Amino acid sequence: MRIAQLSAKKDGFGRPFFCLCCLSVLLGGMAAQAQDTIYRCGQEYTNAPQGKAACVRVAISSAVTVIGGTRPNGAPQAVRTTSDEGTALVPSARTKTDDLPATQRERDVQARAILLQELDQAKRQQAQLQQALKDLPVGQAPEKVTAAKAAIERNQRDIDSLQRELSRRPVAANP
Repeated sequence: MRIAQLSAKKDGFGRPFFCLCCLSVLLGGMAAQAQDTIYRCGQEYTNAPQGKAACVRVAISSAVTVIGGTRPNGAPQAVRTTSDEGTALVPSARTKTDDLPATQRERDVQARAILLQELDQAKRQQAQLQQALKDLPVGQAPEKVTAAKAAIERNQRDIDSLQRELSRRPVAANP
């Protein structure tokens, strides 16, 4: 003990230096404990998962830096919605085309025209498939009948999806 006191008097560090070192080690350990566990839930990384069953714990030895993304000017803002499955970002729906620039309005008109063409083509193909099903001989080649019915069902689903897409597209107002 006497040696420790003598060495403290010689260099001036001694007990205060020892206490400062212990304090810094203690605070450094507390800072490391302050970082929460990080989970990967699908494509999202979070420290507060909604359902831990669908999330995987990520072991990270160094700090993670999260950089917020940027939005181009005029991009629609996303709205956070809450449902039984959790929260999700849903793009806000556009209702008016009057406030869109002319080029965007032109693209919307072109997209709607393409969808209408595809819908007409799908309806014509549906009529041809139904006629081909009627023309098949009854009782012969049941696999051909099954294949024709499956093709009609697929085509009907295509027609339904095109009609849904058309209902989502804004109707262009003539400027």
